[in-house]
Amino acid sequence: MILNKQRLTVALCAAMVVAAGWMAPAASAQAGGPKIGAVDMRKLYEDFYKTKTASRSFDESVAAYRKDYQQRVNDYNKLNEDFQKLREESNNPALTQEKREQKAKQVQDKMLELRKSLEAVKEFEQNSQQYLNDLRRRQNDTIMKEILEAVRRKGREGSYTVIVDSSGFGTMSNIPMAVYADEKLDFTDVVLKELNANAPANLPVGKGSGSAPLTLPAPSVTPKTPAPSPVP
Repeated sequence: MILNKQRLTVALCAAMVVAAGWMAPAASAQAGGPKIGAVDMRKLYEDFYKTKTASRSFDESVAAYRKDYQQRVNDYNKLNEDFQKLREESNNPALTQEKREQKAKQVQDKMLELRKSLEAVKEFEQNSQQYLNDLRRRQNDTIMKEILEAVRRKGREGSYTVIVDSSGFGTMSNIPMAVYADEKLDFTDVVLKELNANAPANLPVGKGSGSAPLTLPAPSVTPKTPAPSPVP
C-alpha cells in the first residue's frame, strides 16, 4: 500500500480509541478539556505536490523499462524466426548426410540460444517488476513521512490532544478513523498549504497516485515458444 499501512493504521486506531469518549459536541469547548482535530489524509496525499512529481518520475521509469522489455522480446522473437527457418532447412531431403548433420547441430545450438534468451526476458520482467514496486514504495514512504510530520507539527503547535483521519486512507477497508467529525475540527487545508509552500510551477495535472501494485505493461509482441528441434 502507499505507506507502512500497519504503522499508520495502528497509530490512527489508537487515536480513535482515545478520541472516542471525547467526541461530545461540547467536549473541546470546556476549559482544560481535550482538543480534537481532524485531517483528510487522502487529500493531503493526493494534493501534495511531491506526490505529483513522484508520480511523473515513476511513470517515466515505467516507460523506460517497458521500452527495454519490448526490445528484449523483439530480439527473442527474431531469434525464434531464425530458428524456424534453420529448422526447415535441416528438413530438406536434398541435403547430403553431412549437411543434414551440420544443420541439425545448428538447430540444437539455436534452440539453446533461444532458451537462454527467453529466460533472460522472464528474469528481466521479474526484476523490473520488483524494482519498480520497490521504487514506488520508497517514494510513498518518504511522502507519507513528510505528511505525518507536518500533521504532528501542527498538532503540537495547536496544542491538540488527538488528531484523527476523516478519510480512512490508511486502512484496508477505507473506513474513516472518525465516523463523524465536525467540519470545524478539520485543518487539512492548513497542513496542505504548508506542504505545498515550495511547490514548483510546472506540476503534472491531476491528483497524485501510487497506491495500487504495479504490473509491468505487457509487450505488444509477446515471446513465442520455440518448436521442438528435429531429431537428427
